[in-house]
Formats: sequence, C-alpha cells, structure tokens
Amino acid sequence: MSQLHFTRLTILTASIALTLASVPALSCGPDFPLQLLSERGTHLQNLPEPEFALLVTQLASMPAAWPQPAKTFHSQYDYQTDRLVSSTEQAEQQLLPAEQAKLIATMRQQTDAAAALQAGKDLSDELRFYTAGAVVFSKDPKAAATLFQQVLALPATAQQQRRSWALYSLARLQAETAPEQAIQLWQKLRAEVAAGLADPLQLAVASLGEEARLLLAQQRWQQAIGLYATQAHYDASGYASLLQLSRQLLTKPDAELQPLLQQPAVSRLLSIYLLTQLSGLQYSAPQQLTRLLQLLQQTPEIQLANALELAAVSYQQGQYDNAAILLKQAADSPLKWWLSAKLALRSNDLTAAAAAYAKASKAFPTALPAPAKAPEYQYDEAFSRQISRKQLQTQCRVEAEAGVLALQRGEYLQAMRLLYQAGAEFWQDTAYIAERVLTTAELQQFVDAEVPTGQAKADSQWSWFGDTEPNTLLRQLLARRLLREGQTDAALRYFVEPKLQQLAQQYQQLQQKSSANALQHQLERLGLYLQLDFGQLGRADALFQLARLTRQHGLELLGYELAPDYQVFYGQFEFYQSDTPPLWPMPTAEQQRLTQTAPVPDKRFHYRYVAADLAAQSAELWPQNSQAYAASLCAATTWLINRDPEIAQQYYRRYLQHGAYVPWGADFGIRCPEPDAVSAEKRLRTNFQTSLPRQRDLALGGGTVLLLAGAGWWALRRRKDVSRSSN
Repeated sequence: MSQLHFTRLTILTASIALTLASVPALSCGPDFPLQLLSERGTHLQNLPEPEFALLVTQLASMPAAWPQPAKTFHSQYDYQTDRLVSSTEQAEQQLLPAEQAKLIATMRQQTDAAAALQAGKDLSDELRFYTAGAVVFSKDPKAAATLFQQVLALPATAQQQRRSWALYSLARLQAETAPEQAIQLWQKLRAEVAAGLADPLQLAVASLGEEARLLLAQQRWQQAIGLYATQAHYDASGYASLLQLSRQLLTKPDAELQPLLQQPAVSRLLSIYLLTQLSGLQYSAPQQLTRLLQLLQQTPEIQLANALELAAVSYQQGQYDNAAILLKQAADSPLKWWLSAKLALRSNDLTAAAAAYAKASKAFPTALPAPAKAPEYQYDEAFSRQISRKQLQTQCRVEAEAGVLALQRGEYLQAMRLLYQAGAEFWQDTAYIAERVLTTAELQQFVDAEVPTGQAKADSQWSWFGDTEPNTLLRQLLARRLLREGQTDAALRYFVEPKLQQLAQQYQQLQQKSSANALQHQLERLGLYLQLDFGQLGRADALFQLARLTRQHGLELLGYELAPDYQVFYGQFEFYQSDTPPLWPMPTAEQQRLTQTAPVPDKRFHYRYVAADLAAQSAELWPQNSQAYAASLCAATTWLINRDPEIAQQYYRRYLQHGAYVPWGADFGIRCPEPDAVSAEKRLRTNFQTSLPRQRDLALGGGTVLLLAGAGWWALRRRKDVSRSSN
C-alpha cells in the first residue's frame, strides 16, 4: 500500500506542476462599466465629453407635447417575408377592419388613380381619395394633390382617419413649387395634432424636419436649427440633421462663417459641436478645431453667449486659467458647477469642490423636460428613452464623483449614500465601499435605513450585470458578508432571490448540524473518547454536505462582490491591477479599514478554500481507516488542485499519512466518491471493539499505579506519625 501511495503522490505532483504551468492569466472581459475609484484622482479631474444629442435639444424653438396616439407605427423589417414593412402599410392593415384593409391593399397594387378608385369603390371617400393619391404620389403629383385636397374638403367628421396623412402629403407635394404654402400646411398639421387630431404615423414630428429643410434653403438658419432641435427631442433624425449641419458649417470659409456666427443659434450650435466632438476633432481635424475656437472667441458677444461651452473646451485642453475666467461669465447650470468642482480639485480645495458638487447635483431639474423624458407624443420611443437616459447618466456621474470625493475626505457613509444614489452605472464603486470600507454594522444600518427591499428577478438564472436593481444587489452583498462572518440568522433577512433564500436556509441548517461542543470535538480529534459516539458521524456528514454546498454555491452565498471572487461578473472575469502610481494616494484611514476587511483567505475564489477546509474538518470526524475519511480529503484536494496545487498536495499528504487503502486511490484528486456514512459507522464500531482490550489494560494499569501510590503515601504518613510520637 505504501509503494502504491507514493507512486500516486509522484503522479499527482507531476499533474499539479503541469496544471500550475497552464494556469491562464487574467481573463479578458466585456466592456466593463466605469470604475471611478480605480483611478479616483484622474477620473475626478477629467471632464467627460457631453452628448451632442442631449445638448442640442436645448436649442429647440417649440418643444411641444402632442397627445399620445392610441397606437403608433414604425417601419420594420419582416425577416419571414424578407422585406421592409413600412409604417404606413402597418397602419393600414391594423387600424382598419380586415375587409377594408384588404381593399386598401388591393388599391395599393394599382398603377393609376382611376383603377385605384375603382378597386376601392366600397370604401369611404376619405380612404378612397387618400389611398388613390398615395398610389400616384410619385407618378402624377398633380393628380395626387387634387385627391388629397378632396380629402381635406370632406366634412370634418368624415376625414378624421386620413386628415393628418393628407395634410402632410399635400405639403410635401407643394414643397418645391410653393414652399410657403407647404410650411403653412405643416404648421397647421402640428396645431391640429396638438389639439387632438389622430397622428398614428407621427407626421407632426416628421414635418419639423421637412420645414427645417425648406428654411435652410432660404438661409433661415435660426428657425431651421430651432425646428431640428425640437425634432431631436423625439427623433434621431433631428439629432443627425444638426450633426450634419454642424459639419457643413465647419467647412465654410471664414468669410461665410463669420457672419453666420452672429446668429445666436448658429454660434451656439457650433459651440455645442465643438464641446461634444472635441476629441474627434483633435484627432481628425486639429486645424479646424483651432480655427473654430478662434472664431468663437474673437467677438466678445459670441464669447459671452457661449461662455460655458468655451470654458469646458478650455478645461479639456488644459487651459485652466482661461476656463476659470470664462466660467465666471456663464449662467448657473449643472455643467457650470461640475466644472467649478473640477477646477477646485485641481487647486486641492476639497471643501470648495464638495460644495460645487452639491450645487451641480441640485441644479439638475427634478423632472426632465416633458419632450425628453416622457413626452405625451413620442415619435421614436426608444430614442426618447435614450435622450432621457443620457441626461440621467450625467446627473449620476456628478453624484458618483461627489461620492468619490466624500470617500477621499473620510466621509464614508456619505460616500456610500451618493454612490448608491448614482445607480447601477457605478455599482462596482458602491460595492467597494459597502464591502471593504464600511464596517458590517455601518453597512447594515445604512441598508436598513435607506435601501428598500428589492424585487426578485423572474428568471432565477444569473445574467450580466446591470439588469438587477442596485437595492437588490446591495442587500444581497450584505447577506453574503453576514454569512461569511457567521451571522447566519441576520444574513437570511437580506437575501432577495428565492433560490438564494433556500440555499441560505440550507447552509444554516447544515451549520447547526455540524456544530459540536468544543471540548468534545477536541477529544474526538485526539481519539480520547471511551465510548462509541455516533453523533460525531452525523456531524462529519453535515460538515461534508456544508463543504459541498459551499463549493457549489459559495459564489452566491459567500462570494465577494469584487476581489477576490468577483460575484459582480459571476466569477467569470477579474480586473487587471494597474502598476501606475495613482494621482491621489489612498488615505491611511481607508487603508486601515481595508486591512480589517481583507478576505480570508485573500485568494481568488476564496470560498473554494473554505469548502476544502470544511471537507478536511469532516475528515477528522470520520474514522481514519474509513472510506469516508479518504473521500473527504479527496474532495478537498479536487476542489483546489487546479487553483492552488500546493495546498491540494497538503490534503493528499494527510491522506497518505493517516488514511487507509481505497480501490479508487488512482483517481485521488480527480474523481472522488461520496463519503460512505454506513461503512464509516461499521468502521467506528469495529475500531471501538478493537480498542477495548487496550483501554482495559490502560484502566487496570492506571488502577495499579494508583493503589501503589496510595500505599506509598500511607506508609510515608505512618512513618511521620511514629516519629512524632517518639519525640
């Protein structure tokens, strides 16, 4: 047996060496969310480029709020039929009874107005006239215009289904020949939609871009920019038009561009373009960037009107003194106070920076403007949500930076509060403070007071970060921390997911079953029990089940959100640690807290080590010459052989030193059977019976020694008594 075991040790050692040599480096991961605390000084002093799509909405000339249609339509590709289905076709087929929709489809297949009218003879005049006009819209614009006018000439009650369509289409036909009439029609369309006219195709918003195009042709820049910006509240085409318009303006020679800059909307548009596209211009068109910046600053009136944007550009280019001068001329706004905070940080005035951050956060509107957040009329709901999200992200970034500054100043609870309020975007920074900076008591107090109970996900399977509410993440982070510290009862209250609640309860039950009186446990480990104690086998089994549960679900129950386990990525990725010295060194008080909350052990997937140790504890309660002893140590070896071969070897050596031969020993550390509790009980009974003669001999020998010692003591005492009496 000895030779077999030492041969196995040689094989295991070789396999461990190969495994260690093949351990991969840190894995690559997806586009991780920004961590401000990774380079806190750098992130606080850098000013991110604002979003062009967000800022240009400030130029809107008429941010209307049109009534929400009962149903809206958007062109989408049908992969089953391999064609693009227009919003018009969808509306015609879904808003009408099936028979009428079928007749409309038949009319659309005709090649001239007369045939179309004949095909739709059973439809209402409104549907017949409009559809026939649409059929010949490109082929015979004059006939189409006549048909649209016929729709608009019907009694008001007879043109509600197609009136918005007819107004928009007639204006498009007149755009080239009679632009002013077309503009009047589009304005009429928007006014009637605002008053309640049905507009399922969102033509009122589309008319903004159409009218702006005509105004640009007439060199009416101010009005055109205002209309495009209004459209940008609802539709990506409005934002795209302004972006393209900015690029076109930038290509104009100075002699043409300078007069245009005297129009406030033009200079403001180009200031926003410069601020939001600075990095791209620095790379692709540095000369154009310098030229535009000079043009915007050469006139005091233009510079004053765009002081905020120009101050931000100066800051981004490292011209901090100029940024401070320009900033004094700017009106109060979130960006002004945000930039003020960064200038204060560069002066190392943390108190002024904190005050500026507080003003920046309060300067954001409590509710976003109706067209940007939740317009009653949405041309493109996804785009509208995107604009809303971008503004919210900016506000969250400001609050998160304020939290980082609070952390640097040692205001730990305030830092926790601000980063938690910043939302999921900065969850990893929040987790760092919750897991490593705050004490458990501080975190528990914060969660109880400020973190509502989260909602469990419908799908119990884990998915990528960002789909779980921060309050749920934070409560479960606290639950895992409490469970790691042995506060099982308290931990159960903070698990939100039903599956995790069940696993935590199972963990608690196994812990209770595996606990033993400390003195009794030590006696068992030393083999000094004098009678059979089958309770130790129950505890051994419970310890092994606890070990297996810890290995299988340790990430969900005990894992650190960040290092070393990275529960935030479900353990699949970890961060590279930069060797570059940080701009701001970590304060001593924060470092001391990190020391107190360091993971034990501080190793990747630390719960695997915990599981292996529990399995080894289980082995100490099984009879050493039982299969269960070998199986427990085998499991401990297996769980670490690929992660930490050196410690895995220690468990294997323990088996070699104390364990008995098992037929599956050749697979030790690779495949392990379950501990056999039944055979372990038999082995314990046999061991006890074998040890009875030895225990009897020990007892008899001990009794003899006691008798001899007593006799000697009595003889000595007697001699002393005799000696006294003789004296």
